[in-house]
Amino acid sequence: MIQVRQITPPIKLSGLSSFLVKFNYNPEIIEIIKSLDAYYWHSKEFTWEIPISSLSTLLDKLVFYDNVYLTVDNTNNTNMKLDEFQKPLTEEEIKSLKFKPYEHQIDGINFGLEKKKWLLLDMPGLGKTNQIIGLAEILHKRGVIDHCLIICGVNSLKQNWKKEIKKYSNESVIILGETFTRSGKSKYETLPKRAEQLKGKIKEFFVIVNIEALRDNRILEAFKKSQTKFGMIAVDEIHKCGSQQSQSGTNLLKLNADYKVAATGTLVTNNPESTYVALKWTENEHGILTQFRNQYCITKDVENRKLGVTYKQVTGFRNLEVLKEELDTCAIRRTKDIVKGLPEKTVTVELVEMSDAHKKFYNEIAAGVFSNADLIESKDESDSAEPNLLALSTRLRQATSCPEVLSSSCTASSKIDRCVEIVEELISQNEKVVIFSSFKATVYTLGERLKEYCPLINTGDIDDSIVSSNFDKFQNNPDYKIFIGTYDKVGTGGNLNAASYLLCVDTPYTYAMFLQGTDRIHRVNNTRPAFITVLACQDTFDQRVLRLVNTKKDLSDYIIDDVKNHFAYQNSDSVKDFDSKTLTEQLRILLWEEKNSAR
Repeated sequence: MIQVRQITPPIKLSGLSSFLVKFNYNPEIIEIIKSLDAYYWHSKEFTWEIPISSLSTLLDKLVFYDNVYLTVDNTNNTNMKLDEFQKPLTEEEIKSLKFKPYEHQIDGINFGLEKKKWLLLDMPGLGKTNQIIGLAEILHKRGVIDHCLIICGVNSLKQNWKKEIKKYSNESVIILGETFTRSGKSKYETLPKRAEQLKGKIKEFFVIVNIEALRDNRILEAFKKSQTKFGMIAVDEIHKCGSQQSQSGTNLLKLNADYKVAATGTLVTNNPESTYVALKWTENEHGILTQFRNQYCITKDVENRKLGVTYKQVTGFRNLEVLKEELDTCAIRRTKDIVKGLPEKTVTVELVEMSDAHKKFYNEIAAGVFSNADLIESKDESDSAEPNLLALSTRLRQATSCPEVLSSSCTASSKIDRCVEIVEELISQNEKVVIFSSFKATVYTLGERLKEYCPLINTGDIDDSIVSSNFDKFQNNPDYKIFIGTYDKVGTGGNLNAASYLLCVDTPYTYAMFLQGTDRIHRVNNTRPAFITVLACQDTFDQRVLRLVNTKKDLSDYIIDDVKNHFAYQNSDSVKDFDSKTLTEQLRILLWEEKNSAR
């Protein structure tokens, strides 16, 4: 007899439920189970756990070995009684907030009151910050929590969070380790001093820290021993918080509180594995990373001979419907079409024709790149293919955006020239404009070309306090009309909707970063439409990167927004092989295509 029993929730696997399989020892049945997408052996109970997606496959094969007794869990938890502090907001509580919430923000706060540990996945620009602030305040007023810890996935957002809390909250706030010089300039104490501060009693209600601080185990230990009781933790831009394999990601998973909110508008970055940390930290995922990867990703073993190790490389996706169902139970997601009267965002790709000098330079760089790509092909690609392919691809992108980085003899960039043309036209119409690039060299070049307009420059070289000040200047001072920055520094978080125009001199490799950047000027309180122009040099690698970004968009749209595209039909011939490749393989294909098109 073979017993198959459904359990909800799973013990070690992913999804809303799983099945426990028990039988007398039979090596053939064990081999069948090991051939499934994912499985887990509970040695003490002598029971195998399998995902719900593998049930039909298993049953089809088990009937040849013995009688199968299947028990399905019919329990329904939808009518569970809510505690008093889990009940929806009252009219008095809504009026007590320092900001007037939109309907979707009220729904978000109510979702958090009921779920306790959840994911806030609203599209960028819909006011996730205010929902977290409002939730924390209400829980405090109801006597449920004493303090709220805000963890910023992007370091430069600490000051932004502090400003938003002061503006929209009645509660006090502090950034962990922040002190001020005599001139009033903000600075931060060392990590050991921040750990000591965290270990003590902090009077402020909101405490803000960046995810990088969690790399230091002293911060983690200080949190565990702290005299300050954090009843709620919110992680902003959790998609930036690394994987479980990173130190910060590992330590984040060790932080516990009664209420947890994982917030991001772009949860899916490269593949389904990017959802793991958010689901695991909010305790909605029960499996280990290996099981999660096996269930949702198709992998292959790749040997790195230099390090003497073998690792799993993602080559495709599967069981995405199960992942979607899991997210549906613990996440809330709204897109901007729910906001009545919100002006539209229009994205336009402008193909720039290169000058003769620029085209000649690009072709010379491309020839060198293709030669090096051929050398990688002839070697053991598993040793160093990814960094080399990424470096070669970057050279092609720099050749269109910032050629002076590659050669002091060439400063011609048709894309930069076109960008300056557009900016000057907009300035003449008294418009403000935001410019983003992947490369800081491009930012500095544009800053020099547009210096007569006093542009605000924002790269990784610029201190966070200056960047924070630049946001304020751009938003509130009519004299500052140009804001230029890199995606990494200012493309995530922050409000720049004083401008209705944004220029992308190039695009990042992921749609998540592209969406985050372009939505800096498209916010829930916009009164004017947002116009985004993406510049791409015609017949160059730029156009292939745009194709890559669109494939990432397709994956995210399907998992998060249930948009029916080819990912909805993964077992059919309509699946594009390109979509299921790793970044390494994608870059290899793109370089090969670029090389052949140049012939």
